[in-house]
Amino acid sequence: MKKTIMTLAVLTFMSPAIAAETSAQLDMSDPTDVYTTLGLAYGTAGLDFKGMLMLSSTETQKTGVIFEAKNMLNEDADAINPLTRDEVSARSYRLRWGTINTENGLGWSIDAVNAEHPFFGNMTVVQTGPNMTIPVGDSFYIWPIVYVGGVLVENNSEHFPMDNSMSSDGIDIASAVITGMVYARYAITDQLWALGSYSYTTDIQGKSWSDNIADGGLQMAKAKYDLTLGYQFTERQNVTLIYRGDDGDSSDDSFAVGYNYAF
Repeated sequence: MKKTIMTLAVLTFMSPAIAAETSAQLDMSDPTDVYTTLGLAYGTAGLDFKGMLMLSSTETQKTGVIFEAKNMLNEDADAINPLTRDEVSARSYRLRWGTINTENGLGWSIDAVNAEHPFFGNMTVVQTGPNMTIPVGDSFYIWPIVYVGGVLVENNSEHFPMDNSMSSDGIDIASAVITGMVYARYAITDQLWALGSYSYTTDIQGKSWSDNIADGGLQMAKAKYDLTLGYQFTERQNVTLIYRGDDGDSSDDSFAVGYNYAF
């Protein structure tokens, strides 16, 4: 199972009242823009869903929420929890709230991700922080983000006869963590673009983010990266080729093809 930063299992709904957009073509390559959209992707890591709902829009500010579900069909879920002997689900979920100032490119977001950890069971990472927009040229943009938050895991102390560094007994927040992330987008043409991202997560208190489970850590990958090649073939539709990877010891790189429709 991929030991990457995982995502929050929260059920949300899409409002039937979709906020009005201008007739101008959306820039669907901008990872911080806010609009209403639905998308699906399928590849070597299963079927993914992504939906974004614009909550409000003014002349200078946009606010919205994103919900993602990865590997919805739970394909290749072959990992076994060594404590419970149960199969570990390969599904993961993300819920992200964000707001962006459309004049200066400054924003703020709250990101919550959830999945089943192969040792600690249900695990949720909640982080929040600012982002900014840096135009390098007409075709090249960079968006740096800094997140700070915490890791919550299930209580697994019942499986240990005494206190143990591998136990999560009485831990509401197993770790405090910080993540540095950057998006970079290059517009090849008005319709064709490449978007890359890189993130690095480490612990600042509590259980180690990356140390081995036997040493009392969470054994999560520190670095995560992806590259998307997108083609926006109408004002409201695009198709994407997606590559994802991380530095986890047992992680497999994945590839997917996606489709997105903006309302």
